[in-house]
Amino acid sequence: MKNVKPINGLLYFRRKVAGKDTYHRLPPIDHPDFAAEYARLSTSAPERVGPAAGTLGWLVVDYRGSTEWKAKSLRTRTNQSRYLDMIAEVHGHRTIAGVRPVALFKMRDAYAETPGKANVWLSVFGSLMRHAIKLGLRDDNPADKVPILKTGEHEPWPADLLRVAIEAATPMTRLAIITGLCSGQRIGDCIRMQYGWVRDGIMDFTQQKVRRGGVTKHVAIPMHPLWLDELARLPRRSVTLLYERTGAPFKTTAALQERLRALMAKDEVREVLADLRAREMIAEDATFTFHGLRKNACCYLVELGLSDTEVGSMLGMSPEMVRHYSKRARALMVARGIADRVAGGKIVALAGVNAAGRIVGNG
Repeated sequence: MKNVKPINGLLYFRRKVAGKDTYHRLPPIDHPDFAAEYARLSTSAPERVGPAAGTLGWLVVDYRGSTEWKAKSLRTRTNQSRYLDMIAEVHGHRTIAGVRPVALFKMRDAYAETPGKANVWLSVFGSLMRHAIKLGLRDDNPADKVPILKTGEHEPWPADLLRVAIEAATPMTRLAIITGLCSGQRIGDCIRMQYGWVRDGIMDFTQQKVRRGGVTKHVAIPMHPLWLDELARLPRRSVTLLYERTGAPFKTTAALQERLRALMAKDEVREVLADLRAREMIAEDATFTFHGLRKNACCYLVELGLSDTEVGSMLGMSPEMVRHYSKRARALMVARGIADRVAGGKIVALAGVNAAGRIVGNG
């Protein structure tokens, strides 16, 4: 009998709902109601369960049916649909009225490793909130109060900033900074690191990032004594190296990103940043992110004399990316290596001037 399947002595009617098999209990085949129930299940359309009214998931569905959405070009709709899907999947259960800027900072920072992606996400979320205002479900747009992230290169942390940040940080934030500095891994991989992945002093795991073609990279990182000492300072309350105040592993990077933002706002850190700007060591608008620690690690390994391939193997980078991350460190290494030869030679052969730049008498 079509679509009828016996399971453990009972009969079930099988049909597809949202692309998945669902099973509905049938009466015994000799029961008077069997024929009617079988006919009902065979002819009735599966009920579609949509998101609850007043939620972000519901708002995404309504927005896709709006004239504003339909007026966008096909390319724009295709690009923004990805972000609408992300919002619905992760935050669809949240109420429209309950979204506040403080929560939106955390939502944005979940994608802080890729600022461009975070900014598009924020823009699409802002469009959703404008649609909510149009429907009379909100009076304001919380996205207007959340700035976009800067999309410039991730800068390595200067030594003075590292020193004061490590001193001023809370114990778990301090461990997170040292983990990023010593491992050179993205924040998403740092919060995943487990004690069970450590073998003979080497952190051994597969990175979370999936590259083109579904390719992932496996890395093995010798653990620096600084990292091991910092781990020994804190109690092992979780399977992961880094954990929430409750002892639970971090579910997303947002909480840690928020802690770093709070750290950068501390008076002692701001004072060091102001001093670095005054000495023209950093740009006026320079900001420092967790990903910048990855560049610190790359430069450190290059200065140790490791090859691009060796550094890339440890950090999960291509040799080309290693060269890009370490270009300034290499320039300094070259300058130091040839300094004596440059200073000892003549730029222009001037009469009466020796190589040291001193005037030589005529007699």
